[in-house]
Amino acid sequence: MGNLKFSQRGISLIEILIALALSIIIILAMLRAFVTTGKVTTEASLGAKVDSHIMLGLIATDRILQGLGYGLTNPTAADFAILDENGDAVTLGQAGKFLVWKISTTHCQALQSHTSGLYLYGKTDVGYSCSSLAKPADTIAKEPLIQIDHSALSNSGVGNTNNKIGEIDIKVQSVTGGCSPFGITGDSSTPLGKYHVTLLANTYAASTDSTARTIQNVTCLFNFK
Repeated sequence: MGNLKFSQRGISLIEILIALALSIIIILAMLRAFVTTGKVTTEASLGAKVDSHIMLGLIATDRILQGLGYGLTNPTAADFAILDENGDAVTLGQAGKFLVWKISTTHCQALQSHTSGLYLYGKTDVGYSCSSLAKPADTIAKEPLIQIDHSALSNSGVGNTNNKIGEIDIKVQSVTGGCSPFGITGDSSTPLGKYHVTLLANTYAASTDSTARTIQNVTCLFNFK
């Protein structure tokens, strides 16, 4: 029987180098996809956390604001004030950083829009002692209604000076025709409220926008007739 001759051929160096190069490209692409996915997931998680804090805080704040003027005799615009961050009064319809209101002739409560969130001064029904509707002192007890970690937003790249995620403004406006609490329809026998408070908050939903966008929470000050 004749001898069978087999032709044997090895792998060349060029083929090995090409295989290694393709493997490196595939591995780098997979690593890039992993890093991108992780970054997007982290940003989305942080943004969702901010949004949940804002929404829950707005619900709690709405319940507080509905009580403005309660217990006062014929409450008027002289019983509340909108102040800027320096404590100077702003006119109705203009955005401010403080809303201060009387709960009695000698005591007040206040909302503050701070860089780290929204705070309530005088967290009990007693409030804090005040002689005027001035900016509350830093020594007065306060509790957070909305907490925003701006350093985390900035470091992650989610928040910036354009979208202003987490920034909150406070407005009080007079209402033409009056307003009533949500879900309640006023009639001729039920006087409507004269003013409403609007909280404007920038959320994560606006993270890709080049300019700030806001959601609004409007509360009728029904006790102010």
